[in-house]
Amino acid sequence: MVATRFSLSVILTLGSALPLAAHPHIFVDAGLRVMHDGAGAVTTVEVTWRYDELYSLLLVSDYGLDPDFDTILTPDETAAMLGFDLNWSAGFEGGLVLRQSGAALQLGPPQPVSLTMHPNGQIETTHRRAVLGARPATPLEAQIYDPEFYIAFEMILDISTDGNDGCTVALERPDLDAAYAVLDAALSAIGGAVAAEDNFPPVGAYFADRAVIACRG
Repeated sequence: MVATRFSLSVILTLGSALPLAAHPHIFVDAGLRVMHDGAGAVTTVEVTWRYDELYSLLLVSDYGLDPDFDTILTPDETAAMLGFDLNWSAGFEGGLVLRQSGAALQLGPPQPVSLTMHPNGQIETTHRRAVLGARPATPLEAQIYDPEFYIAFEMILDISTDGNDGCTVALERPDLDAAYAVLDAALSAIGGAVAAEDNFPPVGAYFADRAVIACRG
């Protein structure tokens, strides 16, 4: 999961009126920008996450940001917080999966790029990762999801390339009825008992958007 200094127990407390199995707890709008080398192979991807308003409010409170409530972060505030969400806990590797011809591509470690605060208070971050082993002129399939579905990612921000006019982007949304059927079956298999977050079924992939980026060579 995304690691922050804010105790996730606070979020759970805020959602205590919901059933224990209710997921997700954090909602993130996501976007991508892919960059190519001279041969047309993807070498780098920039990932943007825009946190929901409630979680953004908790982050602002926890980090002591924006004391004048003008939704404008100072350079010092930005520098102190940049990269806060890249210290991932065990079992979460950033949520990004890139594939070509069904095979997953290796990704480098994340490097922070930017952090901004929108006028409505939402925190948005961008980080960059190297992409290893990509082939030119081969469609790229991208998904962003938390396997444990604690965080719900939606790829509804911009998905773009580095100016290659020969590229197209197609976004496929998940079949939510089928995804919830998988979740119901998984919960039934464990008797419907979810202890905190310890044994929630890893169903995040079934709820994930899929972007297909195709570029001519």
